Amino acid sequence: MPRIDRRAPSRGAAPDRGAASNRRAAPDRGAAQKRRAEAERRAEQRRSHLYDPEPRRWTVRNIWVFGQHLPMDYGVIVCTIALAIFGSLMVLSASSYTLSASNQSAYSEFKTQITGMILGGAGFFAAMHLDYRFLRQRWVVLGLLGLCAVLLSLVVLLPLLGEHVSKAFNNGTFLVRSPSLNGARRWLYFGPDDKTTWLSIQPSEFLKVGVVLYLSYYIDKRQNTMRYFWRNNFAALFTVGLFVLLLLAQPNLSTSCLIVFVTLFLMMAGGMRKRTLFVLLAIAIVGFFVLARFVITERWSRIVFFLDPWQDAGNQGYQLVQSYYALGNGGWFGTGLGLSKQKHGFLPLASSDFIFSIVAEEIGYLGSLAVLAGFLILVYFGYRIAVNASDRFGCYLALGLTSVIALQVIINVLVVTGFAPTTGIPLPFFTSGGTSMAIFLTTMGLLVSVSRRPAPLKEKVLPERVQDLRRRWAESAR
Repeated sequence: MPRIDRRAPSRGAAPDRGAASNRRAAPDRGAAQKRRAEAERRAEQRRSHLYDPEPRRWTVRNIWVFGQHLPMDYGVIVCTIALAIFGSLMVLSASSYTLSASNQSAYSEFKTQITGMILGGAGFFAAMHLDYRFLRQRWVVLGLLGLCAVLLSLVVLLPLLGEHVSKAFNNGTFLVRSPSLNGARRWLYFGPDDKTTWLSIQPSEFLKVGVVLYLSYYIDKRQNTMRYFWRNNFAALFTVGLFVLLLLAQPNLSTSCLIVFVTLFLMMAGGMRKRTLFVLLAIAIVGFFVLARFVITERWSRIVFFLDPWQDAGNQGYQLVQSYYALGNGGWFGTGLGLSKQKHGFLPLASSDFIFSIVAEEIGYLGSLAVLAGFLILVYFGYRIAVNASDRFGCYLALGLTSVIALQVIINVLVVTGFAPTTGIPLPFFTSGGTSMAIFLTTMGLLVSVSRRPAPLKEKVLPERVQDLRRRWAESAR
């Protein structure tokens, strides 16, 4: 049996355990650093999208971005969800009493709003996972414009054709009609008879998205020559003008003004000359004044009594005066949710275009400021997405969709507070209507889709005005 040396080793001959452990740890640290560098490289590759060019051929599989771990702007998502939920609760509060007083279900408008939220939530989820570059195709743009043209034409032509068209569409089983509501025809109702409605849509809501998509596509294709009026500007203005004429035939002067302003804003961002912009803006203002004064005469009375509603507080100025009462009743902190007095049959359209009056009455001045702050934050995130977009099409798409939201909020609040004539512009996410809610939610999904492909801005990608805007943005953040 071999002899075992049990003598203790001398201090000088002690084994160098530290050196051995360093030798073992060195390869481990090197491998960990390589794995970390590889993970960072892959993450940067996913974020930068420099290796993700637009497909030459779009298929059902590559139009979606599921599983690609792309970033997204959570500010838009949070603001959209908060505004949609609170807006639906305000619709319930503003509409329940008048519906109950007319022997209808107190939850009918709220159910319509929830249906719009469900459809809009599905549209939001689908749009946020859609590669927005898929929309930059001629057949997609023309298809949406064609759908808007058909729906708007039905709104205008069905009342003119009368019973013959009703019989042709009905045949005892199905009917599409365009009723007159408050002196205008803006809705399409689908159902088996005049008393039963399966579906109601407002085509002008689709047109807002269609015009923005068309202008984004048009300006992106002709970016370098947008300063020439007859060569490029005129064609886009003529196309949008045809749809504005269909809106004026309803008549829908407020939505026409909104679309004109959004069109001029996008074309200014795309490179239209300033003098051309000022001339077109002057022509638009004069044209709308002539229409309101001599053609659509009932709109002129709104302008006259908006300046002094108290001169006919019981008739023409009644709605604005009652809105003043609602704003005054709210005070600083409001009467409390569900405790509005003006919704008890005093304020017309309490759950529609004048719902902000009920909001201000129930949650007060500070609460209404918080609601406006939510819209302001949403608009901020929308414009930030536009400034940081990876291509011109995404930039113009985000600019246009955000501008539609911003202008509608501004116009609606100005009307409710008496700083603008009474118009039919809805307050996004608050005004009752399933079509409006579904369209706005889907629009926000498209904004999130644009935010999922941020990239460093290049001098050859974006127009000079957007480059200046981004530089100022960066300087203000320092």
